[in-house]
Amino acid sequence: MIIRSVNKIVCVLIIFCTALLSNDFETVNHEIDSIKSKNLYLNYNQYPKRVFTYQNFSITFDAIILPNQNSYDNIVTTFTQEDNIEVLSKNIKWKEYEANKYRTKITYKVQDKDFVLPKITIALVKSSEVLDYISVKSPEIKFSQIAVNQKLFSNIIASELSVTTAKTKQFTNSILHSTLHIEAKNSNLENFVLNGYKEQNIVSLNNDKNSQSLYYSIMIPIYTKQINFTYYNTLENRFIKIQIPMMLDTELVSTQTELNPYNSSILVYKQILSGSLLCLFIILYLFSKKSIYLFFITIILMILTYLFMPNEKLILNKDTKVYILPTTSSTVYKILRNKKIAQVINDKDDYVKVLFDNDNIGWIKKDDIK
Repeated sequence: MIIRSVNKIVCVLIIFCTALLSNDFETVNHEIDSIKSKNLYLNYNQYPKRVFTYQNFSITFDAIILPNQNSYDNIVTTFTQEDNIEVLSKNIKWKEYEANKYRTKITYKVQDKDFVLPKITIALVKSSEVLDYISVKSPEIKFSQIAVNQKLFSNIIASELSVTTAKTKQFTNSILHSTLHIEAKNSNLENFVLNGYKEQNIVSLNNDKNSQSLYYSIMIPIYTKQINFTYYNTLENRFIKIQIPMMLDTELVSTQTELNPYNSSILVYKQILSGSLLCLFIILYLFSKKSIYLFFITIILMILTYLFMPNEKLILNKDTKVYILPTTSSTVYKILRNKKIAQVINDKDDYVKVLFDNDNIGWIKKDDIK
């Protein structure tokens, strides 16, 4: 009995490993299909006939398991490893909906047209011993590319999508910062992108079964009146255009006065006025030779030195978080992908206001500065 059990486990492991590593899938499939179980039955209940690039899609499986639940510990689900497709579902659970009948839903994500749906195998396991198992042949699912040459397409394929909030404020003298909150169902929000904008990133992404919620940060020119994008609706089988008007949040704007004082007209006026006074006192001294003018010249030179003094610079490490405002509840608009050099503009409480080479401004926690 022990020898038979060991042989059975070895046989299963060999077949599983071959399925994962072999490129000759037809041979592997034939080997697995040639082993029939009299106590297990597995089939595809619902699956899409066609999928699209980056689409997340679900397949419902039905299984008939004749052995009593007390005779095994777990139902283990495995897949062959295929290119251009990913199994998103983790910790797959089978639920009994009728006597000896079980059902589960598994979510996949397709990356490219050259994909093969992974073959699924379920096994009954007790005390680490495989009691029985069965596989089912994968159906063929067609692939289509959509939104070819569509500049507004956001890469999103969903059964439903809405932009619930859009908070926009002035970030620099020429840039607006907007944070979008997007909710969708049966979607791939992790691939969301707005074409035509350089600086944008995902702030946070939450998944709850078939629903997703996304906070998205984007920098846009100050003259932008609205943001437009499209997504593909799988229920209506058409592209839907979303239009988001850019409404400035006055409260946020008021907290960001003097966004970049080193580019402000006030600083320029101070420099021009100080330079003019310096020229005036130099001329007066040359004509009168009075030492009092030397005193004024020295004071003005000190002022000009301060006005033209370069800012202190910091080296910010990779993964440093850049905040919109110097508050604990502020949105993270950017996480540095590489080391950056930034100029110190100001500081407030536990934050330092910095200026980047691209004229973007943000707040860094002092604790993140080494």
